[in-house]
Amino acid sequence: MIPNRSVYAALLLFVACRPADKPVDAKVALRYHPPAGAVYRYAIEQHNTMTMEAGPFAGMGAQQLALIMHLTQAVTGPADSGVGVRLTFDSTRMEAPGMPAAMMDEAMGRLKGKSTDVVFDERMRVVKSGTSDMPPEMATAIKTMAFAFPEAPVGRGDSWSVETELPLGQMAGVHAQGRTTLTVKEINVAGGDTTVVLGVETTFPTGPIELNIQGQRATLRLAGALSGDQVFSLTRGTAVTGSMKGKMKMNLSGGPLGRGGMAISADTDVSLRLR
Repeated sequence: MIPNRSVYAALLLFVACRPADKPVDAKVALRYHPPAGAVYRYAIEQHNTMTMEAGPFAGMGAQQLALIMHLTQAVTGPADSGVGVRLTFDSTRMEAPGMPAAMMDEAMGRLKGKSTDVVFDERMRVVKSGTSDMPPEMATAIKTMAFAFPEAPVGRGDSWSVETELPLGQMAGVHAQGRTTLTVKEINVAGGDTTVVLGVETTFPTGPIELNIQGQRATLRLAGALSGDQVFSLTRGTAVTGSMKGKMKMNLSGGPLGRGGMAISADTDVSLRLR
C-alpha cells in the first residue's frame, strides 16, 4: 500500500522545521552519574622524547619512551559514597631505551587480565583507588586523564583548577603534583547525549622538589606546561577522547650527581580514546 501524499508532506515539513542541534549556552552542573553495568573500552598512550641537555649523559641523543595500554572500564554501581568502577588491563606495552623488548613484553604481560577497583564520587573525585599496586607509569597515565568536576554549575568560558599528578614516572622515577586548569569550550546536546568539550592546561610546581637518591638528598626543578582538550559525555559518564601535549624541563642537582647536576628536556604526548 502506498502511503497518502499528505503523510509524506507532513514528514518532510517536520524534518525541514526541526531545529538543528546547537551548543548549550546555559550553565550546567557537571556530575558523574554513569549507567550501572556500562562497559567502555579505552586506548591510552603516553609518549616521551627525552634529551639529556647537560650532565653525565649529555650528547647521547634523544631517547624514546612509550607506554600503550588497552583497558576496559566497567561500572559496577553504587559503592562507598560513590560509583564503583572496575578497570581491567586487556593489553599493555612499554618501550624504553636500554631495555630488551622481550624483557619488557614479559613484564607487561603479567598485567594482562588484572583488575583494579576505583570509586568516584559524583564530582568524579577518587574516593578509593586500587592503583597503588600498579606500576607508577600506569597509575599516573590513568590519573592524568581523570579530572574532578567543579562544585558549582559552569557554562562556556568558565574555568576551575585541580591538583593532578604529573606524568614523570618513566623519566625520573619521581612523583610531583601539577595544577590543571579546565575551561569549558562547548556544551553540546545531540542524539540524546550531552557532551562537554574542555580545554586542559597543566602547569608545573615552581618550587624545588626534594628527593632522596641512593640515600642522598637531591633537588628537582621543573619548568614548562602541558595543554590539550577532553570531550566528556555526561550521558554515558565517561571521557570520549582526550589529549595533552607539551614540553617539560627538569634540572636535577645534588645527590650522586654532585653540584654539576643533570638537565633533561622532554616532549610529552598523552592521549585517550574510547574504542
